[in-house]
Amino acid sequence: MIKRSGKSVISGTALFAFFAAVGFGRIRHSIDHLPVDPGYEFFEDSYKYGLSVLAKTEGGYLDIPRRMIAELVTFFPLRLTGYVGSLVWLLMVSVTAFFVAVMMKRVHHSNILAIVCGAAVIIVPSASESQIGNQSVVKWFLILIAIIAVALPQQNQLSVNSTAFLVLLSGVSNPMTIVAAMPLLISLVNRKTSMKTRETKLLLTAFVLSLLIQLISWKSTGVGLQKYDSRIYSLWPGAGAFWYYNLIIPPLTCAAFVVRSMLPEWSWCPKPSSFILNLSSTGLMLSLVTYVMSGIADRYFVVPQILAFIVVALYTAQHFEAANFVLRVSLAISIAIFFRASVKWYDAGWFLADGPKWSEQVDVARKKCAEDPSQTIKLEQSLGTTDLSCMAILSRS
Repeated sequence: MIKRSGKSVISGTALFAFFAAVGFGRIRHSIDHLPVDPGYEFFEDSYKYGLSVLAKTEGGYLDIPRRMIAELVTFFPLRLTGYVGSLVWLLMVSVTAFFVAVMMKRVHHSNILAIVCGAAVIIVPSASESQIGNQSVVKWFLILIAIIAVALPQQNQLSVNSTAFLVLLSGVSNPMTIVAAMPLLISLVNRKTSMKTRETKLLLTAFVLSLLIQLISWKSTGVGLQKYDSRIYSLWPGAGAFWYYNLIIPPLTCAAFVVRSMLPEWSWCPKPSSFILNLSSTGLMLSLVTYVMSGIADRYFVVPQILAFIVVALYTAQHFEAANFVLRVSLAISIAIFFRASVKWYDAGWFLADGPKWSEQVDVARKKCAEDPSQTIKLEQSLGTTDLSCMAILSRS
């Protein structure tokens, strides 16, 4: 038993190290660069208001985990903000990838499938400045974890307390967490789950409570239903393959599995498992809700794209031998396109990798402040600037 436990620790550590290495490759060009979204002002709030900033809304909703990360980053000197932010992202995405891999291993006993699905969390093509590098949006990683946890087959589920906690954690970061309740609703409609059980009641309570918290926060701000005033709902002339691929392929992939689950049995094309149906329906709903609420934006592509790949990979692992030639080729092409897209859009965009490094900007500012401490210095970020007083720069760096 001790030997087996030791082997699990070693293999788990090696897997986490692998994901961390892949993640580092993703941000190697953007380390020590700060994107303009949300900008250094997000950290400045933590300096000024301390822990009280955890209750501050952003665009009408709470994002407590993200604010907690900002609190962590501000413990370090000002000139290290870019480095620490990147390392926090690396830790966060590696933990998410590890979680996905472990859950996939619970469902299908294939090490290769688990590793590939975990890696998809890191290499999924997204050029969003909110996703890559220093100030990534934790809410999309958290909602992915919540979706996976709730969607697990009954025999592979985590304890209901653990799942409810993950739902609440995601819920105080992202109001879209309510979408993760799709598998539970499907199970209730199909009468596979009873409303009377403690597990169902606890999970529903977690979803309702997290939504109520976000609704109360939203009501207190007085903002409209949509976060952004300007929204784009159709692809513009000159939109590249990145936009067409991410806007169209993931939701269509998820929709295909949902539709297949409703059709009769065919020997050449087996029905997807309940886990695949759960992930597909949730991925499709998330794509539709974010599109209706806020239009086209690359930050909304991330989770649906990951889920679309996972369901294709899992279906391939479960039914490749039973599928006919056409279906096999389709599955292989789908996986190849995903990896081709991931390699093509692997690195951070120019708006993160180019421009001045944050630490260098702070070093230059310190020299200017030494000459005249009464100045306000303009620090450059990718696509933006931040104004800081010399008093703040000298005391924090």
